[in-house]
Amino acid sequence: MPTFAVFARSVFAFVALAVFAIGGFVFSDTRQLDDAMLGEPAQPELGTTSSPSIPASPQTTDTRPPATQATVPPTTVPPTTVSGAPEQITSIDQLPQSGDGTFIPASSTTGETLGSGNIIEFSVAAEQATGINPDELAATVDLILGDERSWIAEGTVGFRRIESGGVFTLVVATADTVDRLCAPLRTNGIFSCAQNGWIAINLNRWSLATTTWTADLADYRDYVINHEVGHYLARPHIGCPGTGQLAPVMMQQTKGVGECQPNGWPYPDTVNP
Repeated sequence: MPTFAVFARSVFAFVALAVFAIGGFVFSDTRQLDDAMLGEPAQPELGTTSSPSIPASPQTTDTRPPATQATVPPTTVPPTTVSGAPEQITSIDQLPQSGDGTFIPASSTTGETLGSGNIIEFSVAAEQATGINPDELAATVDLILGDERSWIAEGTVGFRRIESGGVFTLVVATADTVDRLCAPLRTNGIFSCAQNGWIAINLNRWSLATTTWTADLADYRDYVINHEVGHYLARPHIGCPGTGQLAPVMMQQTKGVGECQPNGWPYPDTVNP
């Protein structure tokens, strides 16, 4: 009888150890799964667009498209006829501050070659929520980048607008969408950026400029396009050179021009310096 009791206790101990071991394995595996689920959350998707990662300042000596490019696939949403002309917008309260990230590309998908040298290909689109006509936006961008006072004055860089797949996609978007496109840069619902394959222009600034801007709205648009494109040409920020002088286009004129005068052009006075 004692022998049987010893045997029974041994069997009971073995079963208990087996149950404990299995339970420990299950608990450990579940914890590993929970830890894996606590990683960085994915960036929110922006409508029909993608937000790829490419260098914010590609070298102008190599115009081959990067491995991952910003693209704006065509949508079934028809282009709007609202242009957001300055006479229509007088207050930020009239402008949407957020959208779903659905972009409407310009229907005239290929533009002329602007300038010479290394030709940088780019695309243009407008976020649907802005009410901006993407074809009018594309025409404006072509005029700015093709102006003899723009970056083409250097004679070593040029631009050509294509449907998609270029070095960057230039968009005008609501403040919230710009913040998402520009992350991790902090645009704070105020600023525009050149980041992640986008040149993202804040709708508020495109429509109203800033409270400190003393020139025309068209001049501000010249500035913000040339400034952000300048970042893709690896141009750094520059301060005001002196009282009464034109502000360099790479000065952060959205924050004010200080003792300088507002200026939208890289080469306002010279061509092919």
